[in-house]
Amino acid sequence: MRKREFMVGAATLAIAIGAPTGVYAQTTPADTAADSGTEIIVTARRREESLIDVPIAINALGEGSIVEKGVNSVDKVAQLTPGLQMDRGFSPAEIRPSLRGIALTEGRSNVAIIVDGVDVTGVTLNNILGGSGAQTAAALMDLERIEVVKGPQTVYFGRSAFAGAIQFISREPSFTTGAKIDGALGDRGRREITAHITGPVVDDTLAVKLSGTYRNFNGFYKNPGNGQHLGGSETYGVGGSALLKTGALKLKTQLSYLRDHIQPNAGYITPRTNTTLFGVNYIGEKEFDQSQIGISTNTDYYGYKANTWRGVINGELDLGDGFTLNAITGYNRTKGSIKLDFDNKPDNTPAGTITNGIQNCVPAICVGIFDSDTSLRQLSQEVRLNYDNDAFHALLGGYYFDENYTEVDYTRFVGSQSFVTGSRSNIPGRPSGLFTNTYSAFGSLEYEFADAFTLTGELRFNHEKIRAYAATLFNSLNSSGSTAINFRGKTSFDAWLPRVSASYKIDPDTNVYATISKGSKPGGFNTGAVADSVRPFGQEKIWTYELGTKGRFLDRRLTLDAAIYYSDWRDIQVTTVCFGQNSPFGPEAQCPAFAGITTNYIINAKKATVKGFELGAGLKATDWLTFNANYAYTDSKYKDFAARDVFPAVAGATPRQFGGNRVQWIPKHSLSGSTRVEAPVMDDGTKGFFEVSGRYRSGKYVRFDNRVRLDAKAVFDLQFGLKGDSWSASIFVDNVLNDTTPDFSRYYGNWNPNRTNGEYIVAPPKRAFGVRASKEF
Repeated sequence: MRKREFMVGAATLAIAIGAPTGVYAQTTPADTAADSGTEIIVTARRREESLIDVPIAINALGEGSIVEKGVNSVDKVAQLTPGLQMDRGFSPAEIRPSLRGIALTEGRSNVAIIVDGVDVTGVTLNNILGGSGAQTAAALMDLERIEVVKGPQTVYFGRSAFAGAIQFISREPSFTTGAKIDGALGDRGRREITAHITGPVVDDTLAVKLSGTYRNFNGFYKNPGNGQHLGGSETYGVGGSALLKTGALKLKTQLSYLRDHIQPNAGYITPRTNTTLFGVNYIGEKEFDQSQIGISTNTDYYGYKANTWRGVINGELDLGDGFTLNAITGYNRTKGSIKLDFDNKPDNTPAGTITNGIQNCVPAICVGIFDSDTSLRQLSQEVRLNYDNDAFHALLGGYYFDENYTEVDYTRFVGSQSFVTGSRSNIPGRPSGLFTNTYSAFGSLEYEFADAFTLTGELRFNHEKIRAYAATLFNSLNSSGSTAINFRGKTSFDAWLPRVSASYKIDPDTNVYATISKGSKPGGFNTGAVADSVRPFGQEKIWTYELGTKGRFLDRRLTLDAAIYYSDWRDIQVTTVCFGQNSPFGPEAQCPAFAGITTNYIINAKKATVKGFELGAGLKATDWLTFNANYAYTDSKYKDFAARDVFPAVAGATPRQFGGNRVQWIPKHSLSGSTRVEAPVMDDGTKGFFEVSGRYRSGKYVRFDNRVRLDAKAVFDLQFGLKGDSWSASIFVDNVLNDTTPDFSRYYGNWNPNRTNGEYIVAPPKRAFGVRASKEF
């Protein structure tokens, strides 16, 4: 099967690029230096640099590709970046980014989401919202560039950039009056429009920009019971920014508001057919049964709703003699609410009785509703002093981060009909909260020897204080117990995070580099119904060693990039399950008597390693023909990880060694490629273009026990249209072959004592088509 998967991947790449091999490209064809003849400028190290000079693997998307491909979410960025996985889970707000073999199962994201210099990565306590973050952070932005920065980036991007960062950079307000409109129409209710208007208020001193957006998509599936759309979304927002230039001072301010409504995912539950100890359950296109999709019809499951307010103040003061002082203040506030049908059965009518009139469900029908309110507030302040001259660069900075996250959980599983479907007025809420304060100091020194060899040393110190509280004595299965706060904890973590890099420029267009870097991700507390002994979990740590090269050849018509890396990953935060008093496998010591059926909680795996390499090429074969090809190999494995089995499981079972198993969610092979034809078709300079692209991932396991494996997947997209100096219009077809291999599966345990273990399958995207247009005035 593995050989077949790889052959499918190679075929995908060959079809997409019309060539037999695939390599990893740092940029998309429309933005390469080979295509434009200009330097690609990035800011991954908090200053403007040519992409080829930076000793870091970076995938950069320029404005041309962003507009043509409609890139406005982290999902879309992941589709264009081999090695970056962006999986969605049970909840529509559950986003799970993985980069270079560093997977996320629960808790804080391993990949930072940076919006105009501010970290907006989210955090949650509710385990159905693992990795929830800034999925629509860029929806309102007039994007100039997107950078995917790979490897630990904690020196410059801080606490969330354990595996890397995705940085969104917007265009500044202009002192020339202008406007821009981007829009799209498509099947399944796709309607998108984003508008920006900019101009001077005071000539050469003060400019402003106003923005607005509306996006709607009905989703690929419907609830067969009532016709409700599933898996769609609606977003609207407004914002404004101002740019002040006076003397040596440059000051940018931004304010925005976004409202998101993400419908419940389409999904269904399937039993594990292979119940042997080492058996593997394969989930592929033939296992995807669309007829099983559905949620209850007698309760309004709206999915996820959120209101987000953001503000940024970014100041730059030129002190002269090469010194610059920068300060960035960021504010982020999100208030959300989630309501989901957990059991995914067509009716919420309980049957059977446990005790005292509390009703249980029969095997075919289970009652389960996830229901909670969340509130997130983040405030950050960064100050940097930069020094630059021809050969020497230095930076010294400080950072403060304050985050308050609270939620009230109304989740319930069984009970009387009025309790299950009733309003919150008769449902006890269970509060929890997480409060984080981070203090950091960081700096870097870089010296260029003889215009060829450059040595860089960077260091960051993080001190993080974490407080948490929770009400954990309530049994949501039978609606019993206390909702009073019974757990309060506090802890702190320190981390010294160095990075050393050396680069050598063979010539102005060829650079070779080596990097050693360390990353860390703070630990925390499990706030569910678990024993106090398993509440704390430790800090993750990683050392990454990388060799790479970047080059441009044939008069910059050919770009070649390569990187090989090794990561030593310790104390990995992974999720396991304990069985409660109402489970046939419980109760266990980790799940105290007041726990219900099962509880997820985070533990630390001792060690894993990641070995990988990335290869890339972009070739402008003629003035009208461009090829692009990408390949990422990722071998991510546990080396030392003792844990108990989850399925099949026996209460109190002796832990066994999972060393040698592959890290969940990480495909070994990721490939992508494209062929683009672009040529003048009219005398006024109007060009026509046609692009076919493909992407492939090999199979991946969904748990550390490696007992469930998602099949390999290949997707092809088409796009063709016309473009002028200030406009473009195109027709697109995504997923041309309508591949419906699932991308996500989650363990569905014994929530109902009468049910067997199974997997919750999130229904994958289908074929989609539409038109997209952009116009600047």
